[in-house]
Amino acid sequence: MGTALIEHLPWACALLATLAALELLRRLRLARRRVLALSRDHNRVTLSLDLALSIGRMGSWQFERADSSLFWSDEVFAIHQRDPRRGQPGLEEAIAYYHPDDRLTVADAVQRALDHGEDYDFRARIITDSGEQREVMSRGTCRFDRDGTPIGMLGYIIDITAGSAGQG
Repeated sequence: MGTALIEHLPWACALLATLAALELLRRLRLARRRVLALSRDHNRVTLSLDLALSIGRMGSWQFERADSSLFWSDEVFAIHQRDPRRGQPGLEEAIAYYHPDDRLTVADAVQRALDHGEDYDFRARIITDSGEQREVMSRGTCRFDRDGTPIGMLGYIIDITAGSAGQG
């Protein structure tokens, strides 16, 4: 009888391995469905936020210190009247949109945020790509790594120019 069990051991191991593989496949499919659902939810939230921001003449931006990349939402491009086909501006180019009398204030706020993790909130003027002057309010906050070092910033810019609603 012991010999009979030994003869079936390879088949039993193969069956057990197959069942384990099928269970793993089931769990992977379930995880994939969850990831797809989360992705759809994220896309809906992002679309809703973009819509709300465009109605309020407000845009979002994000800066990553590691590669010095700046990302503007569509509405930030519209506020600056910058053609998105030109691509995302660098941080210095974005600061250069501010009125010459306001640039130092803006640059100092950004530098303090990156150096010390300070949030900022200011009103300033920008000069759009078409040469129009607009008044904006900007708020920024830092993102930190585990050690508390600022690794980036994110924030909003709001066009508060009188009579600017509906322009773009």
